[in-house]
Amino acid sequence: MEEQKNTDTLTREYILPARIVLAEGNIENAECLLHAAAGQIGLGVLESAHVCGKSRLVFDFGRELRGGVRIALGWAKGATRVRLRLGESVGEALSEIGQKGSTNDHALRDLTLPLPMLSDQCVFDSGFRFLCIDVLDAEADAHIAVVNAVSVFAARPQVGAFRCSDKEIERIFDTAAYTVRLCAGERIWDGIKRDRLVWVGDLYPEVTALLSVCADDGCVTRSLDHVKAETPLPRWMNDFPMYSMWWVIILEEYYRMTGNREYVLAQREYFEGLMRQIDGCIAEDGSFDFGMNFVDWPTHGHADEPEGVRCLCLLCAESARRLEELFGVRTGVAARIAQKLARAHAEVREKRQIAALKLLAGGSLGGRERALLTEGGAKGFSTFMSYFLLRALSKAAGEQAALAAMKEYYGGMLALGATTFWEDFDVAWGEGNVCPVDRIPQEGEKDIHGDFGAFCYTGYRHSLCHGWSAGVIPFLYRCILGVRIDAAGYGKVTLAPRLGGLTYAEADIPVPQGVLHVSCRRSGDKTEVRYTAPAGMDVRVEQSK
Repeated sequence: MEEQKNTDTLTREYILPARIVLAEGNIENAECLLHAAAGQIGLGVLESAHVCGKSRLVFDFGRELRGGVRIALGWAKGATRVRLRLGESVGEALSEIGQKGSTNDHALRDLTLPLPMLSDQCVFDSGFRFLCIDVLDAEADAHIAVVNAVSVFAARPQVGAFRCSDKEIERIFDTAAYTVRLCAGERIWDGIKRDRLVWVGDLYPEVTALLSVCADDGCVTRSLDHVKAETPLPRWMNDFPMYSMWWVIILEEYYRMTGNREYVLAQREYFEGLMRQIDGCIAEDGSFDFGMNFVDWPTHGHADEPEGVRCLCLLCAESARRLEELFGVRTGVAARIAQKLARAHAEVREKRQIAALKLLAGGSLGGRERALLTEGGAKGFSTFMSYFLLRALSKAAGEQAALAAMKEYYGGMLALGATTFWEDFDVAWGEGNVCPVDRIPQEGEKDIHGDFGAFCYTGYRHSLCHGWSAGVIPFLYRCILGVRIDAAGYGKVTLAPRLGGLTYAEADIPVPQGVLHVSCRRSGDKTEVRYTAPAGMDVRVEQSK
């Protein structure tokens, strides 16, 4: 295979504020900062915002960004002491450390410093959309020439695209693509504000989404290698047993999407040791003890969680079986794990994502479990498990029901001002008198950022740009356009679209050979499918109703 090219060079771009959210104090000509060019500071600055005494400015840069801020000062009465606060919401930008979970964890977002006269300063590297500048000195007299966000972005081009007859679905796809691209630099981070770590247990939706919109350039393998090197056996990856299971699932998925045989074969020794370790935690009667259970935060500690772990382990065993075929391994460990786990199961009582995993792991759902999965629209969804929930809902209730739930869930975030998708979201949060992220909460309103969240993401600590939320991208490709990879690296592909009420849908999909373009249009009781594929791809169309 041709050596992967590293296209992860980070680009920097100066972004002007889109609007001023708040201006308090003696400030003249603040509006000029909305169009002040990001040029060179000098002695003859023609236009600036004149600030006298204590004052406050809050800027909205229009969309979530990764990076910092640049402030250029013209003439001033000595050094001007300022407090700078970033926020993924207006409320966070105005918050004190410790208020509603507000924090400087992982990336600084609250900093006090002097700005010298005739200075041009760049500070911070975080995730944000809003900036609050507090001028702290009563005797301050300064001319602010430029306020920019400094956007830091991986240079890899976006190849993947999705268009259809529903504009809201297009917006959901585009927002998910932007979210995962922001989180993917040299390696894939969970979030750009908090959780700037490589969590392999969270990577599945990020990997499948990223490889669905960008060509494979080494970002995924660097992420997997980092975690493997950080936690050698017998340690579990990131110290979570289930995360090691996810590594197996991701490795097999990565091979399917890229055909990078050389990389996957190099994982054989670690893979075999890991599978023996997983097998050793499972008794012959199907019971297991991994030392802990974990599927996702909304199910953690719940009575349904062990069944979720069993189903996740079954999915791991199926991925492992396919990898064993590639490796030429004949130990039968994957089959033995699956056989043991099949001897014990429990009814899923409350958690939809566990019911989804059970269905996708080959389990048979009882009436109560099926109702749990198929009823209630988007209630009980989680961003991390969105791909599995939507795929299972598609299978159990049809694509139209899945699209409706997707629009309710992800459209709910967009309606609350999201420009990237969040670490978690519950549609119930948006009910009642709730303030979106882009304005100051009024008396009697709930703050969608500061007043919600749970577990490790309470209030303003909640990340509003989390790559694991991008599972809608592979869902739209695989379940709506029906793109099925039948041979590694898209060597063989079946197209079996089920448009779910859409009149048309089309996509550009990055594949190792180039770009696969698929266009589907409803015509009477049939779906017309057209495609253009790079040379060497074997594409088959399977007509579906």
